[in-house]
Amino acid sequence: MRIIFVPGIKTYDFYLNGWRKDLAKNFSGIEAVFLNDIFYMWWQINKLEQIIDNGLALLNDGKPTLLLAHSFGGILAKTMIDRATTANITGLVTMCSPHHMNYLGVQRTKNKLKTPLTVPVPTYTFGGYLDPVVPYKYTSFKDTPHTNLWCEHLSYLLLPNVRKKVIEMLKERLKN
Repeated sequence: MRIIFVPGIKTYDFYLNGWRKDLAKNFSGIEAVFLNDIFYMWWQINKLEQIIDNGLALLNDGKPTLLLAHSFGGILAKTMIDRATTANITGLVTMCSPHHMNYLGVQRTKNKLKTPLTVPVPTYTFGGYLDPVVPYKYTSFKDTPHTNLWCEHLSYLLLPNVRKKVIEMLKERLKN
């Protein structure tokens, strides 16, 4: 089993240190891969395609994989799922992802990437009631489990108590 973490726009490497520690502590024996080797903005299609290709190289090996994504990483993860040919994707969990956000050029980028609105894998979404970057009303899918927490955008990366809520849900998902 593997968890692939797909970070969002302008995610500095040190933002992910808490996730690295928490995943190692809570999921021993599960490989955690972070696709954070490319620093990007949503309009940099070539960089986005590189991240998607890196994810597909991992996904298409057939190893059971859960995708965990923050912010625009959720858009990239959905694109990877849609393009994967031999993947064994057990689920998708997104945090503050702009699934229904259509301004600031986000929709144009989703169109260029041909990102589907939903994906055919079990999905769970999170939003933040206090998020000024991706307002919580844009973070869910219809008929998909969703939780809004009293936090803002970077809380999902930086605050242990917020990561703990996501990890509790991940543990439930990985049991099944």
